[in-house]
Amino acid sequence: MRAFIHGFQNKPYNTDCRIAYDGFQKLGVETVLFTTNEEFDKRNPEDVVVGGTIITWHALNQRGLTAESFDYPEELIEFRGRKIWDTKLKDIKKEKLPFFMKPVEDKLAPAIVVNSWEDLHPYRFIDPETDIHCSEVVDFVSEWRCFLLYGRIIGIEFYYGEKDFLYNRNIIDEAVRAYPDMPAGFALDFGVTKDGRTLLIEANDGYSLGAYGLESTLYVRLLTARWAELNNTDDIFKSLSL
Repeated sequence: MRAFIHGFQNKPYNTDCRIAYDGFQKLGVETVLFTTNEEFDKRNPEDVVVGGTIITWHALNQRGLTAESFDYPEELIEFRGRKIWDTKLKDIKKEKLPFFMKPVEDKLAPAIVVNSWEDLHPYRFIDPETDIHCSEVVDFVSEWRCFLLYGRIIGIEFYYGEKDFLYNRNIIDEAVRAYPDMPAGFALDFGVTKDGRTLLIEANDGYSLGAYGLESTLYVRLLTARWAELNNTDDIFKSLSL
């Protein structure tokens, strides 16, 4: 197995690519920095691809694979703490203001809070038939990413808001136990509200995932586990202890 990492001018493309490069190097895995399709297409099925969502989607699609969205796992409904529903973009103005919205298809358009219809400006060129996740607006004062590898929490990293508003670890542990059929590698994002509640924000797939400070070897083990699961190949790190 090799790691193909998106690069630019012979360096990792961004911070997450740099962390992945460092982690694979520490674990003794050959790393290939790719910039062009010619370099990218030299990979084998078992090789891990590290890059942005579009790049990793392309790598999966080349093998006839897709990763289905699971932003809001049904098993974790009780941890959301707010109403979440789906609609079509063409019907969005039927909703009562304010509300939060984002496309079901990852990265198609930005996630936004809609306080007035002028806020829909980023969606003006999106297909009206696009599926949209909506939710009640919640004021999160801090947000945290919980990284999971084969059902075990391998790190919880702060990424937004006021760091002094700490999450309730018991709630996170309960959510993990309630989701036994989770992917091999992914993350659950949690937010802390002003009144101290710890709520699930969303799940994030592990094939293209921000590190947010997670230790580099743990980060690449998570990426590798999910990549192997999606590609039906062996995870060479699975037997390593955590």
